[in-house]
Amino acid sequence: MDENFWSGNLAAAPVAQLLFRFWERKTSGRLRIQAGGAEKKLRLLKGDLALAEDFCSETGFAQRLIHNEILTGPQVEETANYARVNKISFFRALIERGLLSPSRAWEMLTDFWQEDLAPLFDWRQGDYVFEAGSNLPEAEVLAVAFTPEFIIRGIRGMKNFGLIESSLPAGGDSLRVLSPSYADTLKLDPHERYILGLLQHTPRLQDLYAQSQLGKQETQRVIFAFLQVGLAGLPQQKNNKAKPLPEFSSAGLEKIWSDFNDKCSYIFKYISKEIGPVALNVLEKALDEVRAKLGPPLQGLELRGGDGRIEFKPFPVVSLNLYNEENFRNFLLFLNEILMAEVLAVKKTLGNAHEAAVVKNLERIGEPT
Repeated sequence: MDENFWSGNLAAAPVAQLLFRFWERKTSGRLRIQAGGAEKKLRLLKGDLALAEDFCSETGFAQRLIHNEILTGPQVEETANYARVNKISFFRALIERGLLSPSRAWEMLTDFWQEDLAPLFDWRQGDYVFEAGSNLPEAEVLAVAFTPEFIIRGIRGMKNFGLIESSLPAGGDSLRVLSPSYADTLKLDPHERYILGLLQHTPRLQDLYAQSQLGKQETQRVIFAFLQVGLAGLPQQKNNKAKPLPEFSSAGLEKIWSDFNDKCSYIFKYISKEIGPVALNVLEKALDEVRAKLGPPLQGLELRGGDGRIEFKPFPVVSLNLYNEENFRNFLLFLNEILMAEVLAVKKTLGNAHEAAVVKNLERIGEPT
């Protein structure tokens, strides 16, 4: 289990890596990142970034319109007054007053929103906190950005080349091109497709840098982007994230399930000590929220009242079809989702100090999932 999933510092996981983790888990909630007095807030909807009214600065958007000479200062002021009088958003007021067409308004707001978040990719330090939550009502979602594309766009504009260089494998290492299911949906620029093709024939990084027509620095930028969104990776024998086939055995799966349940039992005992029998209801609610996202047969989960362990019914967990890398990895993400929901329940019920204590102690229980 990744102890940095709910809170931590960007020094351990850059923004690009962090967002991709949330996307892989199809997580919904709020992410707040703070550094040096600056703060950015993001809304995640099943892993993708969602633009909602309260997650975009109206003042900043208005200033951008003036700076880009789309509107004059008086026009912005009149529109803001119109919005206040009619109790609507500034964005809606722009359309109702005919100052921007709907398509133009949406395009400009979406661009502003993504550009406003872009500096995050250059942050080396910054505390972040994620709060899982239910999905936004459709009426409140103005736009959704496909997270892998958002990450690539953010890396294209990065100015912190030191962060890029420090995140890359050594020049003597080789990479392999990966083909995840979403690869064809990504909109790569021509120079990025060029590097992807070159990488297939020149996997050793120092050779790639020498041959690339982009030069070393811009080639490193592209490689960094590929690594962050899963389009490239180290060969399997060097990739610590890759699960070797022996771990797909029944014995290996039972060990993972046992370690996972040891953690669930610890959380149950911890929260029971603080609030008594009500702990069962609190954790059952957390499990229900996860179960609602799943299809059969993974919905067959029950919380055992005696010790907080999870039972899988009507079939044993070893009967699941997990004997390939993709299914196995998804199953591990699913276990993390349950543990995340239970730790969040601790936070909501007992507070941040108890959450931190639970996360710290979970690191010592069993093998990381």
